[in-house]
Amino acid sequence: MMGSSDLHVTVMRSIHQILTISAWPISVWVILLSTVLVTNYILAWVRYHRVRRSRRGAQVPPKYPTLVPFLGHAFSSAWNLEQFLYKATHYHGKITSTRISLLGSNMYIFQDRETVEKMMKHPSLASPMSIIIVTLRFLFGMPETGLKAYRADDSGPLVKPFPGSNPNLTPEERIDYLLHQSFNHAFSGPGLAPTTHRFRNTLLAKIKMMTSVENDQWNHIYDFFEVFGKMTIGALSQAIYGPLLFQLHPEIIDDLWDYDNVLPWLARGIPQILMPNPYRVRDKIRAKLQNWYIYARQDFRESHIDAGGDGDPAWGSRLVRNLQQVLHVERRSHDDDAMSSHDLALLWASNFNAVSAATLAAYHIFRDLSLLTRLRMELAAHFDPLSTFVTADPKLLLKLPLLSAVYAETLRLYVKVFFMASSQHNDVNLGKWNLPKGATGVVSSGISHMDETYWNDAGGKHPLNEFWPDRFLIHPETPLSGPARPDQMRFTHGSKAGGSKIPYFSMEGLDGVWIPYGGGPSICPGRFLAKNVVFFFCALLISEFDIEPLDDHSFQLDPWRYGLGTARTKYPVPVRVRRRKYKENA
Repeated sequence: MMGSSDLHVTVMRSIHQILTISAWPISVWVILLSTVLVTNYILAWVRYHRVRRSRRGAQVPPKYPTLVPFLGHAFSSAWNLEQFLYKATHYHGKITSTRISLLGSNMYIFQDRETVEKMMKHPSLASPMSIIIVTLRFLFGMPETGLKAYRADDSGPLVKPFPGSNPNLTPEERIDYLLHQSFNHAFSGPGLAPTTHRFRNTLLAKIKMMTSVENDQWNHIYDFFEVFGKMTIGALSQAIYGPLLFQLHPEIIDDLWDYDNVLPWLARGIPQILMPNPYRVRDKIRAKLQNWYIYARQDFRESHIDAGGDGDPAWGSRLVRNLQQVLHVERRSHDDDAMSSHDLALLWASNFNAVSAATLAAYHIFRDLSLLTRLRMELAAHFDPLSTFVTADPKLLLKLPLLSAVYAETLRLYVKVFFMASSQHNDVNLGKWNLPKGATGVVSSGISHMDETYWNDAGGKHPLNEFWPDRFLIHPETPLSGPARPDQMRFTHGSKAGGSKIPYFSMEGLDGVWIPYGGGPSICPGRFLAKNVVFFFCALLISEFDIEPLDDHSFQLDPWRYGLGTARTKYPVPVRVRRRKYKENA
């Protein structure tokens, strides 16, 4: 055994060694630290390539190498997220899946087409609850009193609860299922018709008021996207939330526009103490929503609901009334503070992606006179007189092939959003890759929509970063036409056309590649409403106005918003507008 004197000597030697090391010059410490980091980086690259070359199935995706272990990819992803994700998800020229590290947490980025298809359809990943909690907390400011209802529900959005979920949850506590049902009923099938009807009427009235019928002079607009965007947001918001909110707070559309501008800062989790303005903008809207609740509860009468629809002046739509009833009255999981976060989320989600897509599509139409002429001819061929499209069945517009192609190409090029999913009860086998229990799986539509190995670029004539609606049109006698590259097609054009030589719109074979709304059970419930908004807005503008861009160089996208949904422009885009002179059916 070591005696006390020997122990004393050992301790003194250790202290001496520590003091000696601490006395090393800074340059020595830098060299030592650099050696450790570089060695760690080299080992990470070796492990990364070994997994990439492995042919085993159901592996955890390899971790993309990083120099600093704990910080991981925090700085490289924050600096230029789009460029970083492109590098991390490409290997030898092909899109693949990978794992990245952010401040000690792992995120599993699934981008190869086969894995994306399996992920979208896997029943264990049907719930978007993980991303709902994150967005309600960080983007929309929901307090913990409201979030606890979402955290407690692990049963999923389907009729049958997930295997292994909490068996003590009552039907009223299954908030995931209740919200899933409410949104699907409101935004699809017969439930969508009243909202679509109100939106079309309100937008038409706003457009008619923009310039008088007699005024055929050019009017200059400082920013096409803001002027027409706010007009459309106002119409769509009123279709969902009714007139009372906007009578009490007519400036709330401007507030929402300001909120969308500061959203990237909230998404990055910048603390309020460091950047208070985004939080002030958000809380101002929430306060106005809470003020609206007081008057809506006082003014609402069952007898005020539309006889042929679901609208009422106080709450606006059956969806909003139902959410108030389910979340506030029956379950009491949401007080007014929590409800205002929920309604802010619905206001933003139902507006900005759809309206941004609509204005982007319209701008591209008016900057291309050939495309504008073709679309006007398509409208005139299906609606006689032309003005009848306004009151026609909305489904008739959705069948127009060229307008459909404009819509699909707009979403392919400009919807850059993340879809997140996790399984709280078991590991998920996605074929080649595996998503561990409790881990977060992420899919970026921006990466899939730019897959050069799959999308058709007409032999390089129309690269994927170019707006080319004809990408989605198939010419039966042209083998190189259609959205997918010829070597990716699963059918021949002639067989699908049934012998016809007329070009037709096609989305065939785009599962796991064209994913602006996600997929599977957790697909965006508002996709049908968004489609109606884009089609009607574009048809209305091209039939009513001549619009000319004044400074096309100002059309630049804001890279800071990557991952938050449909892209928005970075600078104002000026145009000139006049009421169109046209003959009916011409």
